[in-house]
Amino acid sequence: MITVNKKEHPFREGMSVQALMDEKGFVFHRIIVRLNGKVIEKDSYRDTVLHDGDVVDAIHVFAGG
Repeated sequence: MITVNKKEHPFREGMSVQALMDEKGFVFHRIIVRLNGKVIEKDSYRDTVLHDGDVVDAIHVFAGG
């Protein structure tokens, strides 16, 4: 099991950050992903493999006024 935005999510062996983003439907243009507290750059999503027990925070960044 992994935790995504404070909710449990099934873990699959070999799952990448990109696969998780696709599965969850996170397609925002401006999103910050933290894996166990460390920011993951967007160009590393496909190469960053998740492990059982990981904590992922996907934060949609937007401007307002």
